[in-house]
Amino acid sequence: MYQERKKLGFELLISNLFSNLGRLVVTNLIFAIPFLGSVAIMWCVYKFLLPSFVLVIPFSLVLASPFYSGVVLLSREYSQNKSPRNVLKTYLKAVRDNGPRFICYGALLYVAILGCYFGVRVYITMAASYSGFFYVFLFFIFLIALFFLFFFYAVPLMTVSFELKLKDVLKNSALMTFGEFKNNFFSTIGLIIFLAIALFPFLVIPYLVSVLSVELVKLLLVLYLGISFGMLIPAPCAMIISHYLYPNMRTVISGEGVPTFEPTSQRNSIASENKETTPTPEEIAELSKGDGDEYIFYQGKMIKRKVLLKMLKEKENKNE
Repeated sequence: MYQERKKLGFELLISNLFSNLGRLVVTNLIFAIPFLGSVAIMWCVYKFLLPSFVLVIPFSLVLASPFYSGVVLLSREYSQNKSPRNVLKTYLKAVRDNGPRFICYGALLYVAILGCYFGVRVYITMAASYSGFFYVFLFFIFLIALFFLFFFYAVPLMTVSFELKLKDVLKNSALMTFGEFKNNFFSTIGLIIFLAIALFPFLVIPYLVSVLSVELVKLLLVLYLGISFGMLIPAPCAMIISHYLYPNMRTVISGEGVPTFEPTSQRNSIASENKETTPTPEEIAELSKGDGDEYIFYQGKMIKRKVLLKMLKEKENKNE
């Protein structure tokens, strides 16, 4: 009997993107109002108060950050083939519940962007003027930027998905930056491909200068960027990140799907890499001292402390 081939991860992602296209557009349109409003406010500040594009315009991310929480929540649902009955109500509830934290995340993102930007400029200038040795520092800036990129993949998603303390969200998102490197990598590739497609017209518009005036071409560029970042890009990008990160994140935090120490499923267990290792009372006692909601690495896996304790105790009881 013919059996349908199981879809690969990227095939499921593309299928979900197309099947939820209408909902994604609606989500983007809802977010477009506060986002474009934030950009307009900071543009006025740039023009009339503080003429520093680099310092002023990125601050619009801070103003719009509370409203991004609704985008993340809805996109997560779409990535799991779920559709809220009332999109606007769900969006507003997410903003109300998570807005204050997202302002903090927006401020942190703003500082990270400026820090990495000025770091790159400084070390490129110093490498060109003094010594190529400064390219080593430029490499570390790249690693820091990569860390923050992966960090801000996890932080919004974890915040809207689970009831955790702020310190736990930040700490565990930091652990997931390279602990979930594979999924972060696939998320980045997916984002690059999507953004390349979405922003392709932006590369084509300048060639219209042969038939249109320079001022009109500039206006078209600004309008397309506004439409793209306000109404086209946010929700699909959040959905791509959710598609790759949320399943493992849910498993780790809720404990759902965490493998047991049953012999028949030994190859899937966390202890499979070292089958002879058995938990000692001292090890269990040491693990019991920490916060049960904290996430730690154990034999290459990130897992909730209280879930790991339960598993170790079960294994200890079986060995006895």
